[in-house]
Amino acid sequence: MEGDLDTGGYRISGLNTRLPPRHTDAVCWSRAVELTREVGQRASEQVMAVKRLCDLKVSKTGDLMTGNLILSADDGNDRLFGCTDLPHGNTFTCVFCDTLNRFHFSLTNPVALESSHGLLVKCREGDVCLMGNPSEIIIYKVIRMNTNSITNLPIPTLPHEAANKLYVDSNSRKILNGYIPPLRSMGSRDNIKLGFIATAFSQLNNNYKASNAFNCYYTCRRGTGGEWVSNNERRNFWIQVKCPDLVRIWKIALGGRETNTQRIYRWQLEASTDGEIFLTLFSAPNLTYLENEVQQFEVDTVRKYNCYRLFV
Repeated sequence: MEGDLDTGGYRISGLNTRLPPRHTDAVCWSRAVELTREVGQRASEQVMAVKRLCDLKVSKTGDLMTGNLILSADDGNDRLFGCTDLPHGNTFTCVFCDTLNRFHFSLTNPVALESSHGLLVKCREGDVCLMGNPSEIIIYKVIRMNTNSITNLPIPTLPHEAANKLYVDSNSRKILNGYIPPLRSMGSRDNIKLGFIATAFSQLNNNYKASNAFNCYYTCRRGTGGEWVSNNERRNFWIQVKCPDLVRIWKIALGGRETNTQRIYRWQLEASTDGEIFLTLFSAPNLTYLENEVQQFEVDTVRKYNCYRLFV
């Protein structure tokens, strides 16, 4: 059939509801409505997609920029972001949210990072360092100094604080294995080469010298490794050791005669720096017998002396 077809106001019905193969073919009314809806929906989705792209795209109105600014590194080229011609006296600032959080730089001055709530350095394995909140630096990892120093440390006041060299050098260290060396040789001679000198108010005879009391070995009754015994004194006598250097003591070990006779029970420890004027460092509670078993007594003093004596 060629030419126009005038339907005279009558309908054409019974068309196939499927989409016709050619765009010039007639289409049924239900299919045409469906096609219109699909086109409208796709158009609406395209409009929303364009709007989202516009929201993300960098745009500028006056001094205000909106959208995400992403620098592409295509073609393997380096990228530079910032200011390269800052005049002397001017500043360059990168602000985060407000002026209290920013990178700030002025020529010839250090780069400043300012934050109202501190700076937290993180890595993939967790927190590394927190600075400024609270008003301290908190380190969450082990610090490796690579042979460099930590300087300007104050004197520590708490057990967990690091100590400086001044504190370590001036702080006393307890010696647990004794300070005075043996003062009698196996040849029955006084060992004075190390600078320690033992003396006493009196001695019973040459077999009971004062140096016998400061041996690390012991032979019963008398001789080189024997005992010191006074010449029958009962009160106001003493035995003394003079050290080559000033030393602070914190404990003494004392023992009486092997036979457990002639026991001392009222005594005190005295100290001096000149061998003339002595101060009492420790007074034994009455009655504290020095028997044939060695006893240890702690001494509380902060000063150093070179002469120490047991006064009875």
